[in-house]
Amino acid sequence: MTSLLSPRTLLTAATTAIVASTVLTPTSALASPPSYRVVDLGTLSGGAGAATAMNDRGDIVGWSTVASGARHAVRWRNGVLTDLGVLPGDTDSAAVDVNEFGDVAITSYGADYLTRAVLWRDGRLIDLGTLGGENSEAIGVNDRRQVLGTSEPAGEMPHRFLWRDGVFTDLGLQYFYEFTADVNNRGDVVGGFNVPPRDYPCTCVGGLLRDGVFTQIGSAALGINNRGQVVGEANGHAFRWQNGRLTDLGTLGGSRSWATAINDRGVVVGFSSVPNEGRHAFLWRDGVLTDLTGRGVRVDDSIEDINSRGWLVGGREGRPLLFR
Repeated sequence: MTSLLSPRTLLTAATTAIVASTVLTPTSALASPPSYRVVDLGTLSGGAGAATAMNDRGDIVGWSTVASGARHAVRWRNGVLTDLGVLPGDTDSAAVDVNEFGDVAITSYGADYLTRAVLWRDGRLIDLGTLGGENSEAIGVNDRRQVLGTSEPAGEMPHRFLWRDGVFTDLGLQYFYEFTADVNNRGDVVGGFNVPPRDYPCTCVGGLLRDGVFTQIGSAALGINNRGQVVGEANGHAFRWQNGRLTDLGTLGGSRSWATAINDRGVVVGFSSVPNEGRHAFLWRDGVLTDLTGRGVRVDDSIEDINSRGWLVGGREGRPLLFR
């Protein structure tokens, strides 16, 4: 699951929070990677869009263009597309995450390129405000209804924060070379920071850096599930980290791979280079890395998230897609 950089450059490292009581597909139904049926989710009047995150109930969020070309945060539920809108006076927005309650984390953009973290709940947009500066940005939302984001206090560099019911918890400074990527239901936050010549991911717990220091677990920590398993990239390969142990997930024959998301079953999705073919999406489960190309996924498809049913969301040539 990275964050939105501008209204024209939308990068996500999406996260999906899981409610333990959700009815899931039996494990046996996920015994082998399926051939996916691809569903085009549809768009608003502008004709383009992308899906960025999904919950276990099948709610999917992302963005779609309107007739003016502006991007609006959207939700797809049971085949119905809902425009979640923008804050008054803003021009663009994009949804980055959705929890099991249907709360949607959004960043809204103004014409002056100022940004504001927003929570869409019960049909209305809630402006989360800032830590005192002009900008804030949403990154994720969990089932404790905490919104993860970044915002700068007045005159300072951005800080990470968790927001809940109008109250900010400041997680501390995010330096210009750092990124914040994902949050789980325990409030664990993953991300990374680039200290030349290497990148060192960090794990924050309960609003505090673990043991007061960054925990080195790879080159980029991009996703975390509710079991505390972290995925990303380390030394050029996709990894899964759990309880201090780093597992190399391998590649599909190329020199590089990276994991982008993990569900609560421990199933990982990501990408790998393939000799003479660019990159292919993969699924990793129980030590087995499977090439998804030819199973309904194309080489140029983006895969942004996986839920505990094994469904995937992403995009193809400007169209938002569900793989199920």
